[in-house]
Amino acid sequence: MADDLIKIDGSLGEGGGQILRTSLSLSAITKKPFEIYNIRASRKTPGLSHQHLQAVNATALICNAEVAGNTLRSVTLKFYPDRIQHGTYTFNIGTAGSISLVLQTIFYPLSFTKSPSTLTIAGGTHVTHSPCTDYLERQWLFFLRKIGYDAEIKTIRAGFYPRGGGEVAMKINPSRAQQTIQIEERGRLLRIRGISMVSNLDINIAKRQQIQTLKLFSELKVPHEISLLEMPAIGKGTMLFLIGEFEHSQCCYFSLGEIGKRAETVAEEACNKLKTFLKTKGTFDEYLADQIIIPLALANKKTEFTTPIITQHLLTNIQIIKQFLPIDVKISESLNEEGTITIQPL
Repeated sequence: MADDLIKIDGSLGEGGGQILRTSLSLSAITKKPFEIYNIRASRKTPGLSHQHLQAVNATALICNAEVAGNTLRSVTLKFYPDRIQHGTYTFNIGTAGSISLVLQTIFYPLSFTKSPSTLTIAGGTHVTHSPCTDYLERQWLFFLRKIGYDAEIKTIRAGFYPRGGGEVAMKINPSRAQQTIQIEERGRLLRIRGISMVSNLDINIAKRQQIQTLKLFSELKVPHEISLLEMPAIGKGTMLFLIGEFEHSQCCYFSLGEIGKRAETVAEEACNKLKTFLKTKGTFDEYLADQIIIPLALANKKTEFTTPIITQHLLTNIQIIKQFLPIDVKISESLNEEGTITIQPL
């Protein structure tokens, strides 16, 4: 059995937790066991954190896997998957660890069962180095539905760092035949929509974010609307969330507040990211490019898309996917450059 293990170096590329999460998802789907070592070796606190441990245990539960090394701060893990089982699942990360990243890990395996599943996950919804749950709902799922996935997500309560305490509910239906996405050009910018959100803070902070955003986008000469939202939460937090709608695609960027960070700065960060995207020929924003690579690799059809920047995160993710799936990936440019990704099943 040990000879059949896919062996993965967790310090590969950017050496982050995505190596583990991608391995867990694809192991459950393909039923290929794996061993990962040097988990997050270059991080300040190496090994499995609460968030990563929850992803391991959640994936193990849904596919009845045998696991060795699933303890806090473990730097090695062996994972032997079995049959994926739909059902009703509840998970609690216990910290402000990212709900989104745990959810994405188990989403793909549960999409390939024959009956619906429901998830409830507690933890962080709006934390750094992670897609916020709004991004999953309005950007990630927007494109996954085009591929053939069927799911709904709802943020019941926001969870900001450091208190966490957020809660998200998701229903996952069995996926249809997997399609691909062919967007050669995004087309012209049609409109910009956004949300200026606060939790347990003065609504005037959200209004300041809104005003600054409208000011920064006035030069674009396209319709733009930023709505205000007061979101239930245990802790305090703010966010400015933006979607740029094009003729054939859309991009999404957001920025989070923190202590000592002015509302205007929060708005400027998100707006500048979107403006930078507009200077490229990207069809997907760089965050979606990284997150959508797994379902596109599973589609078994040739796919091509352009990303505004080829990140190390994306390159590492591709390397891990190729260890589980028979695909060929061509990348037109180098790291940190705008480029086109072509995925071809073998």
